Amino acid sequence: MHRIAPASGIGNYFRSPILTAFILTLVVVLPISGVWAEERKAENEEARELRQLVERLKQRVEVLERQQSQQQGSSQNTRNPAISNTSSKESKAPINPFSSKKALPEPAKGKIKFSFGGQIVVEAVSNWPSNSTSSEFDLLPTGVPTGSGGENGQFLFSARETRLWFKSSAMTRYGIFKTLLEMDFKGSSGTERVNNSNNPRMRHGYAQLGSFTMGQTESTFANLLAWPDTIPDAIAYISNRQAQIRWSQKLDEDFSLQVSLENPETTLTDATGARITPADDRAPDMVMKGLWYGDRGSLALSGLLREIRSDGAVVGGVEDSEVGGALYISGKLKTSGSDNIRFGLAGGNALGRYASNNSFNDGSIDANGQIELHMLYLGILSYQYWLNDHWRIATTATHIQADNDLSRVPASTVEQAQSFHLRVSWLPLLRTNFSLEYVHARSKLESGVEGELNHLHFSALYRF
Repeated sequence: MHRIAPASGIGNYFRSPILTAFILTLVVVLPISGVWAEERKAENEEARELRQLVERLKQRVEVLERQQSQQQGSSQNTRNPAISNTSSKESKAPINPFSSKKALPEPAKGKIKFSFGGQIVVEAVSNWPSNSTSSEFDLLPTGVPTGSGGENGQFLFSARETRLWFKSSAMTRYGIFKTLLEMDFKGSSGTERVNNSNNPRMRHGYAQLGSFTMGQTESTFANLLAWPDTIPDAIAYISNRQAQIRWSQKLDEDFSLQVSLENPETTLTDATGARITPADDRAPDMVMKGLWYGDRGSLALSGLLREIRSDGAVVGGVEDSEVGGALYISGKLKTSGSDNIRFGLAGGNALGRYASNNSFNDGSIDANGQIELHMLYLGILSYQYWLNDHWRIATTATHIQADNDLSRVPASTVEQAQSFHLRVSWLPLLRTNFSLEYVHARSKLESGVEGELNHLHFSALYRF
């Protein structure tokens, strides 16, 4: 954590116990928590805002130091008549610009600062073979063609990754109050024949005050700091945006803890392979995450506890529930210069909805309405190599595998899938990125049938 060098005369300032207590109080009420704005680049924005606030506090410290010196001088003049007479003779001296009447104002409490931003993105993809039953732009274990299925190929353009976000921030007696509303255009789409429209959808919508975050944002179970450098989401990943209440606390200079209650949703596979969502959840998903930051990178350990429940979804009046959980360890470690390795390992019997866009369910439900949870495992490894300030190369490999019970689910259920990525990025200007990525994906069904997909993805991005 960077330390700001004290201003001239600050050493004397801290000799006053009252002013020292004042500064310590200011530092204590400035918690560092939450995820801000653009989810994969949030730390830069947060650091900029904190630096601005620290600069204002430094200015205020200097003002208070000079005020204290003046008060001490006045007290000494009162006790020493000689000094008092000298002061009266110099009454025509220029007014001290750092007097109490000229002091710099504190940050205006209640004053709201608004900002607006976004990104323009144009993508082009080509798949061979392709799967007409899923999006051509997304990689999913269930979207990899198996057997003799799949078309010879298809080429598409899209601007659906274009995003807009609105932010606000205000200083309060409890710390900084922030809000974020972010949307993209990956909602339902219109016809390609006429207008190629894409409806907006909410990505983030939350408010943050001090250590508390309330609203919809990325699940605490995920770790965006270790997100692999790919254009499309890889076959295996941990991500789930949903409504939640989160408490964050910095426990040490290099360690913080987050605890959250998040929206529950049970997903099960029935005997036909269809997905069942009973909507009978009665307890929120509970998540805890520890974050460690160091000079060489960051590490995170996340824990998840869930109740998987059905109350008559298959057989009326039959209720069953199981409690399950999952663990996820992830990190981003620097190797040389800006080069870095990103990794993640996850496993658990209630991981399904948090992994790979819920391509694997939490468990199965039989014809009698009885639930059984299935273990799910995934691994992610990504390496980012910078050739210079404007060019970088990234390679990524991911794997996800389910331990399905074949006595309860059909053999057409996906057992495992992998993806291998090679991305080349050119960053000619600030906030501009042109990338080309090749992906080879594979999948395997419980029946032993295998499939593969080749994916070429171009992206042009400009943030504003």
